[in-house]
Amino acid sequence: MRLSTTIGKRNYFLEIIISNDKIQIPVIEIVGNKPGRTLFLIAGLHGDEYEATQVVFQLNKEINFNNFNGRLIMLPIGNPLAHLAQTRNTPEIYDGKNLAREFPGNPEGSVTQRIADKIWKLIIDNCGIDDLVIDLHSGGQNYSYVQIAGVREMLLDSKQTLQALRAAKAMLIPNLWFMEAVPGTLSTVAIENGIPAIGCEVEGGGSLKSQDIELYLRGVKNLMKFTGHDLEGKASEIDGNFYRTVTILSQHSGFANIYFDRFSQVSPGDVICVVLDQFGEQLEELVSAHFGQIWAIRTNPSIRKGDIIALIRV
Repeated sequence: MRLSTTIGKRNYFLEIIISNDKIQIPVIEIVGNKPGRTLFLIAGLHGDEYEATQVVFQLNKEINFNNFNGRLIMLPIGNPLAHLAQTRNTPEIYDGKNLAREFPGNPEGSVTQRIADKIWKLIIDNCGIDDLVIDLHSGGQNYSYVQIAGVREMLLDSKQTLQALRAAKAMLIPNLWFMEAVPGTLSTVAIENGIPAIGCEVEGGGSLKSQDIELYLRGVKNLMKFTGHDLEGKASEIDGNFYRTVTILSQHSGFANIYFDRFSQVSPGDVICVVLDQFGEQLEELVSAHFGQIWAIRTNPSIRKGDIIALIRV
């Protein structure tokens, strides 16, 4: 769906009808008084992550389209079903899927796949090689992340990835991340289709921490200078290297005793976590194989097989 070129602000919904249910995904569109690039900002792909939603609301109040170039498309609540349920994934009553792993979606698929399809069609109809997609996340209710700006480690010589690398630095977040090109993630699919895209994380905890909201606001406003939406002043870019992470996964469901916090330094042989059964007996011991820093750590001790325990920057 190609959006309007009429100058101003507009609120509307992407709608999905399934049986007697109408799913409405809110969209905020701001068109400036001069033509320019499209900046697509999405929050709330996970329903227990709230910081980016607040950032979208604040940007909507602050941006004056009379002093704005191009188009800004913002989704404050990417998965309204998960948001209402206060869960990371779409509730099990629908399909229990993780929207952030279902792109580009399927118009004939399950509920989450149809949501992904609606969002992806909005992106692909309005974004190209000169535009930018920003996917904002946090640790939600189950994790604590360091603040990170990331780019998928793929097609590194392509225009879209080179542009994304600069955009990540323009978010002004000190930790830069080469994210694995995980199938189904929005930024992976965007890069595959020639659209620059970045993904960012802040701490989480299922709440709104002022320092994380301020960090995202500062970053997005600086990115608007980088993309030419805001011509007042020059965009800044931080210096630094992009780092990779290794992921530690639980091999059992149970109760996790976790011994490190985010930013902790770890060495090979350090026990990151011990998983206990329902009687408190040890099921497994998860050990670091690397020197590095904890960039994400599980905070909810109730875990399922396959859950992430930690991300270690190496």
